[in-house]
Amino acid sequence: MGKNVLDSGWAFDFDVRLGAGAFVCGEQTALVASIEGLRGTPRPRPPALSVKGLWGEPTCVNNVETLANVPRILLHGAEWFASRGTDKSKGTKVFALTGKIKNNGLVEVPMGVTLRQIVEVIGGGTGTDRKIKAIQTGGPSGGMIPEHQFDTPVSYEHLQKLGSMMGSGGMIVIDDHDSVVELARFYLDFCVDESCGKCAPCRIGGTQMLHLLDRFVAYKGKPQDLKTIRTIANAMHKASLCALGRSAPDPTLSALRHFESEFLERMEPAAASKS
Repeated sequence: MGKNVLDSGWAFDFDVRLGAGAFVCGEQTALVASIEGLRGTPRPRPPALSVKGLWGEPTCVNNVETLANVPRILLHGAEWFASRGTDKSKGTKVFALTGKIKNNGLVEVPMGVTLRQIVEVIGGGTGTDRKIKAIQTGGPSGGMIPEHQFDTPVSYEHLQKLGSMMGSGGMIVIDDHDSVVELARFYLDFCVDESCGKCAPCRIGGTQMLHLLDRFVAYKGKPQDLKTIRTIANAMHKASLCALGRSAPDPTLSALRHFESEFLERMEPAAASKS
């Protein structure tokens, strides 16, 4: 920004760093470690980054979308920004709308619009004769939301209540031709691959859960596997060092919550007859 910003005598320079593309570096402390030239792994907190962050100095970490709102708030005021959105989620949000949708791409909507408005009005529906089954929000570790809950407002608090998240702003529409079992396995495989491996709950738990999902994909699931998946997910939620491990089970858990019948259909024949 220069050595004398707006004749204030204050200097500020931006230094843009190209990262290696590690998903775990979406976690603040892992990002700071990566900028410092270290391996991108999360750090325990406290101390908070606002106390001891980049090179030991107090650090403010925000994503580009948040920082992009700052000039508009300075120009138009906080009340202007807060005039859009819900009580707890203000302003607008950009989503990457994709999947089985007629109009895909980036969309910016005020907080509080419903999922149905985004999918059916902005997205134009599937564009095919297939029935929409669900939408997966928040990126690879977000939950699947069934079609009958599409009248829910889009906000941080409402998506969290549905077992999903705002996350990176991804929205993937799923139709009745898609298998939620295979999708859950796909998302978990990504999270396992992107795990930094630093903590055991994420490193071991994610791998073990993936092996169990492999059974269901191959139509060899067993009744006790569903209980084991939930037990592992609970351990990952409570004990993982960062949000990657804590949220990695969520696509699978939401699929089980809303579409457990699809898992039961993929039991091995002997197990299916017993259940």
